[in-house]
Amino acid sequence: MPPELTDRILVWSLSDTDAYTLESCDWCSADSIGNVYFLTSQFIERQLELFYGLFSERFKLAEFPDVGEQMESFEVTVFLKAAGAPSDADFSSIENYDCFSGLRAVIHHRLEQRSLEQIKLAAELFNWTIECGLYLADTNSQAVIRVGFVAEVAPFLLERILNRLLGNAKRGDPANQLPSSDFERRFLPFVPVLETLNATVKSADWVQNQLALRIFFWIADMYNVDVETFVQELMEA
Repeated sequence: MPPELTDRILVWSLSDTDAYTLESCDWCSADSIGNVYFLTSQFIERQLELFYGLFSERFKLAEFPDVGEQMESFEVTVFLKAAGAPSDADFSSIENYDCFSGLRAVIHHRLEQRSLEQIKLAAELFNWTIECGLYLADTNSQAVIRVGFVAEVAPFLLERILNRLLGNAKRGDPANQLPSSDFERRFLPFVPVLETLNATVKSADWVQNQLALRIFFWIADMYNVDVETFVQELMEA
Protein backbone atom coordinates (compact mmCIF):
# COMPACT_ATOMS: atom_id res chain seq x y z
CA MET A 1 0.00 0.00 0.00
CA PRO A 2 1.42 3.44 -0.90
CA PRO A 3 2.57 4.94 2.42
CA GLU A 4 1.82 8.46 1.21
CA LEU A 5 -1.93 7.81 1.40
CA THR A 6 -1.93 6.89 5.07
CA ASP A 7 0.48 9.73 5.84
CA ARG A 8 -1.59 12.46 4.23
CA ILE A 9 -2.84 15.16 6.58
CA LEU A 10 -6.42 16.29 6.03
CA VAL A 11 -7.78 19.75 6.85
CA TRP A 12 -11.57 19.92 6.70
CA SER A 13 -13.41 23.06 7.78
CA LEU A 14 -16.99 24.29 7.82
CA SER A 15 -18.40 27.73 8.54
CA ASP A 16 -22.18 27.88 8.54
CA THR A 17 -23.97 31.13 9.39
CA ASP A 18 -27.43 32.49 8.77
CA ALA A 19 -26.01 34.27 5.70
CA TYR A 20 -23.90 31.59 4.00
CA THR A 21 -22.11 28.25 4.25
CA LEU A 22 -18.44 27.90 3.38
CA GLU A 23 -16.63 24.58 3.41
CA SER A 24 -13.15 23.41 2.54
CA CYS A 25 -11.55 19.99 2.22
CA ASP A 26 -7.80 19.83 1.59
CA TRP A 27 -4.97 17.40 2.16
CA CYS A 28 -1.23 17.90 2.50
CA SER A 29 1.74 15.56 2.55
CA ALA A 30 3.24 14.79 5.94
CA ASP A 31 6.28 16.97 5.21
CA SER A 32 4.18 20.03 4.28
CA ILE A 33 3.43 21.28 7.78
CA GLY A 34 3.67 24.85 6.47
CA ASN A 35 0.61 24.26 4.29
CA VAL A 36 -1.25 22.65 7.20
CA TYR A 37 -0.43 25.68 9.35
CA PHE A 38 -1.56 28.12 6.65
CA LEU A 39 -4.89 26.36 5.97
CA THR A 40 -5.69 25.93 9.66
CA SER A 41 -4.60 29.33 10.92
CA GLN A 42 -6.30 31.18 8.08
CA PHE A 43 -9.64 29.51 8.81
CA ILE A 44 -9.41 29.81 12.58
CA GLU A 45 -8.33 33.44 12.70
CA ARG A 46 -10.99 34.54 10.21
CA GLN A 47 -13.76 32.61 11.94
CA LEU A 48 -12.87 33.87 15.41
CA GLU A 49 -13.09 37.40 14.05
CA LEU A 50 -16.31 36.70 12.15
CA PHE A 51 -18.17 34.90 14.90
CA TYR A 52 -17.20 37.40 17.57
CA GLY A 53 -18.43 40.16 15.29
CA LEU A 54 -21.74 38.37 14.74
CA PHE A 55 -22.29 37.17 18.31
CA SER A 56 -20.16 39.45 20.48
CA GLU A 57 -22.77 39.77 23.25
CA ARG A 58 -23.26 36.02 23.35
CA PHE A 59 -19.52 35.37 23.62
CA LYS A 60 -19.16 38.02 26.33
CA LEU A 61 -21.85 36.35 28.41
CA ALA A 62 -20.99 32.75 27.53
CA GLU A 63 -19.93 30.25 30.14
CA PHE A 64 -16.80 28.30 29.32
CA PRO A 65 -17.07 25.42 31.80
CA ASP A 66 -13.82 24.17 33.35
CA VAL A 67 -11.88 26.49 31.07
CA GLY A 68 -8.69 25.92 33.02
CA GLU A 69 -8.80 22.24 32.12
CA GLN A 70 -8.68 23.09 28.42
CA MET A 71 -5.06 24.22 28.57
CA GLU A 72 -1.67 23.19 29.85
CA SER A 73 -0.17 24.91 32.87
CA PHE A 74 2.31 26.90 30.75
CA GLU A 75 -0.61 28.25 28.68
CA VAL A 76 -2.43 29.67 31.70
CA THR A 77 -0.23 32.76 31.73
CA VAL A 78 -1.07 33.43 28.07
CA PHE A 79 -4.77 33.03 28.82
CA LEU A 80 -4.86 35.23 31.93
CA LYS A 81 -2.92 38.07 30.31
CA ALA A 82 -5.20 38.15 27.24
CA ALA A 83 -8.32 37.82 29.41
CA GLY A 84 -7.30 40.90 31.41
CA ALA A 85 -7.05 38.88 34.61
CA PRO A 86 -4.37 39.08 37.33
CA SER A 87 -1.55 36.55 37.00
CA ASP A 88 -2.73 34.89 40.22
CA ALA A 89 -6.46 34.91 39.32
CA ASP A 90 -8.56 32.04 40.60
CA PHE A 91 -10.35 30.13 37.85
CA SER A 92 -13.42 29.87 40.08
CA SER A 93 -14.12 33.53 39.28
CA ILE A 94 -12.73 33.60 35.75
CA GLU A 95 -16.14 34.48 34.31
CA ASN A 96 -15.49 38.02 35.53
CA TYR A 97 -12.84 38.40 32.83
CA ASP A 98 -12.69 38.19 29.04
CA CYS A 99 -12.53 34.43 28.56
CA PHE A 100 -13.02 34.61 24.80
CA SER A 101 -9.94 36.79 24.34
CA GLY A 102 -7.99 34.49 26.64
CA LEU A 103 -8.97 31.40 24.69
CA ARG A 104 -8.24 33.14 21.41
CA ALA A 105 -4.73 33.94 22.63
CA VAL A 106 -4.09 30.32 23.60
CA ILE A 107 -5.36 29.12 20.23
CA HIS A 108 -3.01 31.56 18.48
CA HIS A 109 -0.13 30.49 20.71
CA ARG A 110 -0.67 26.84 19.79
CA LEU A 111 -0.86 27.62 16.08
CA GLU A 112 2.41 29.56 16.24
CA GLN A 113 4.25 26.46 17.49
CA ARG A 114 3.77 25.16 13.92
CA SER A 115 3.90 21.49 14.85
CA LEU A 116 1.16 19.09 13.79
CA GLU A 117 0.32 18.19 17.38
CA GLN A 118 -0.05 21.83 18.45
CA ILE A 119 -2.04 22.72 15.33
CA LYS A 120 -4.43 19.86 16.12
CA LEU A 121 -4.74 21.08 19.72
CA ALA A 122 -5.43 24.61 18.44
CA ALA A 123 -8.21 23.24 16.21
CA GLU A 124 -9.73 21.32 19.12
CA LEU A 125 -9.73 24.40 21.36
CA PHE A 126 -11.22 26.49 18.55
CA ASN A 127 -14.08 24.00 18.14
CA TRP A 128 -14.70 23.99 21.89
CA THR A 129 -14.64 27.79 22.10
CA ILE A 130 -17.16 28.27 19.30
CA GLU A 131 -19.43 25.52 20.62
CA CYS A 132 -19.46 26.92 24.16
CA GLY A 133 -19.83 30.49 22.95
CA LEU A 134 -22.93 29.67 20.91
CA TYR A 135 -24.40 27.13 23.34
CA LEU A 136 -27.40 29.26 24.33
CA ALA A 137 -27.46 31.49 21.27
CA ASP A 138 -30.60 31.56 19.14
CA THR A 139 -28.85 30.41 15.98
CA ASN A 140 -27.88 27.32 14.04
CA SER A 141 -24.58 28.89 13.04
CA GLN A 142 -21.47 26.80 13.54
CA ALA A 143 -17.78 26.74 12.75
CA VAL A 144 -15.68 23.60 13.01
CA ILE A 145 -12.34 22.37 11.74
CA ARG A 146 -10.75 18.92 11.81
CA VAL A 147 -7.03 18.42 11.30
CA GLY A 148 -5.13 15.15 11.32
CA PHE A 149 -4.06 12.07 9.44
CA VAL A 150 -6.62 10.39 7.22
CA ALA A 151 -7.51 7.83 9.91
CA GLU A 152 -8.55 10.69 12.23
CA VAL A 153 -10.43 12.99 9.86
CA ALA A 154 -12.09 10.57 7.40
CA PRO A 155 -14.99 9.70 9.77
CA PHE A 156 -15.95 13.39 10.14
CA LEU A 157 -15.84 14.05 6.40
CA LEU A 158 -17.94 11.01 5.53
CA GLU A 159 -20.49 11.88 8.21
CA ARG A 160 -20.71 15.38 6.77
CA ILE A 161 -21.37 14.10 3.25
CA LEU A 162 -23.97 11.58 4.41
CA ASN A 163 -25.70 14.12 6.66
CA ARG A 164 -26.05 16.47 3.71
CA LEU A 165 -27.59 13.70 1.62
CA LEU A 166 -29.75 12.02 4.25
CA GLY A 167 -30.87 15.21 5.96
CA ASN A 168 -32.83 16.63 3.05
CA ALA A 169 -36.51 16.43 4.01
CA LYS A 170 -36.10 12.99 5.57
CA ARG A 171 -36.77 11.49 2.20
CA GLY A 172 -36.36 7.85 3.07
CA ASP A 173 -33.95 6.01 0.78
CA PRO A 174 -31.95 8.82 -0.86
CA ALA A 175 -30.62 6.50 -3.56
CA ASN A 176 -34.14 6.30 -5.02
CA GLN A 177 -34.80 10.04 -4.96
CA LEU A 178 -34.60 12.50 -7.82
CA PRO A 179 -31.62 14.82 -7.25
CA SER A 180 -32.43 18.50 -6.84
CA SER A 181 -28.90 19.95 -6.80
CA ASP A 182 -25.52 19.39 -8.39
CA PHE A 183 -24.28 17.96 -5.10
CA GLU A 184 -27.09 15.40 -5.01
CA ARG A 185 -26.70 14.51 -8.66
CA ARG A 186 -23.05 13.81 -7.99
CA PHE A 187 -23.33 11.86 -4.74
CA LEU A 188 -26.75 10.21 -4.50
CA PRO A 189 -25.73 7.26 -6.73
CA PHE A 190 -22.91 6.51 -4.28
CA VAL A 191 -24.93 6.43 -1.06
CA PRO A 192 -24.52 2.63 -0.63
CA VAL A 193 -20.76 3.01 -1.11
CA LEU A 194 -20.64 5.95 1.31
CA GLU A 195 -22.57 4.07 3.98
CA THR A 196 -20.33 1.01 3.66
CA LEU A 197 -17.21 3.16 3.77
CA ASN A 198 -18.59 5.10 6.73
CA ALA A 199 -18.94 1.86 8.67
CA THR A 200 -15.46 0.77 7.61
CA VAL A 201 -13.63 3.87 8.83
CA LYS A 202 -15.00 3.34 12.32
CA SER A 203 -13.07 0.09 12.65
CA ALA A 204 -9.54 -0.13 13.99
CA ASP A 205 -6.70 -0.09 11.47
CA TRP A 206 -9.08 0.54 8.58
CA VAL A 207 -6.32 2.42 6.74
CA GLN A 208 -4.65 -0.94 6.19
CA ASN A 209 -7.48 -1.66 3.76
CA GLN A 210 -6.02 -0.41 0.49
CA LEU A 211 -9.34 -0.46 -1.35
CA ALA A 212 -11.15 1.51 1.37
CA LEU A 213 -8.33 4.03 1.49
CA ARG A 214 -8.35 4.60 -2.26
CA ILE A 215 -12.15 4.87 -2.38
CA PHE A 216 -12.08 7.39 0.46
CA PHE A 217 -9.64 9.66 -1.36
CA TRP A 218 -11.65 9.35 -4.54
CA ILE A 219 -14.73 10.49 -2.62
CA ALA A 220 -12.77 13.24 -0.84
CA ASP A 221 -11.35 14.58 -4.10
CA MET A 222 -14.81 14.60 -5.68
CA TYR A 223 -16.25 16.38 -2.64
CA ASN A 224 -13.45 18.93 -2.73
CA VAL A 225 -14.36 19.79 -6.30
CA ASP A 226 -17.98 20.25 -5.21
CA VAL A 227 -17.22 22.63 -2.33
CA GLU A 228 -14.69 24.61 -4.37
CA THR A 229 -17.23 25.04 -7.16
CA PHE A 230 -19.81 26.23 -4.64
CA VAL A 231 -17.40 28.78 -3.16
CA GLN A 232 -16.46 30.05 -6.60
CA GLU A 233 -20.11 30.49 -7.58
CA LEU A 234 -20.76 32.29 -4.28
CA MET A 235 -17.91 34.71 -4.93
CA GLU A 236 -19.13 35.41 -8.47
CA ALA A 237 -22.76 35.94 -7.43
